[in-house]
Amino acid sequence: MKLTAENIQFIDNYLKNSEVIYYDIRMEMLDHVATAVEQKMQSENLDFYDAFKSYMVVNKREILKGNKLWPGFSKDIISNFLKFLFQPIMILIGVSIYVFYKNVDVSSYFSESFAFRNLFTVILISLALLKIVYFRVVLKQRFYMIEKIFGLLNVFYYLQMFFLNQRNNETPSVFTITMFSYLFIAYLIYFTKQVYKFNTYKKQFI
Repeated sequence: MKLTAENIQFIDNYLKNSEVIYYDIRMEMLDHVATAVEQKMQSENLDFYDAFKSYMVVNKREILKGNKLWPGFSKDIISNFLKFLFQPIMILIGVSIYVFYKNVDVSSYFSESFAFRNLFTVILISLALLKIVYFRVVLKQRFYMIEKIFGLLNVFYYLQMFFLNQRNNETPSVFTITMFSYLFIAYLIYFTKQVYKFNTYKKQFI
């Protein structure tokens, strides 16, 4: 006995009303609940609404434990990003960035009023604006994993405050500008991969 599109929408609306705000978490719950209700309908010869009500009375509390409404960023996000940084292809990109800065005097392209360190501040602000536009205009959905990736920008902000703004009269070393360039490029690649991953995942439920 298969669930209809209306049944699936009913479960989705129920989860929304239960404040499961993140799309990816809600879809995982939806898949879990739909499968369980379908099995209950078959084994107990119930219609959808009776099977759904019976199942949720017993399992609602346990299911909604998966609704992760954690503020900021999580250790898992940082851990996964660090693993990504040390992938062979990313290390190759990092070495390439270092070689570039070693052979090109990028400081000559900047002035005292807009130094190289200011560029990273502009990038951080731009990425923060991207977050607002991307979620509110493009996605129109909240994705837990993607949204929490933006928490990494807080880490980058404090790092650049410490390493780039301590000595305003000195040009950052090649290693320092390589490190920050690498982090930002890696972040954009990592973010793009996660967006692609969840867009692919989302298509399964459309």
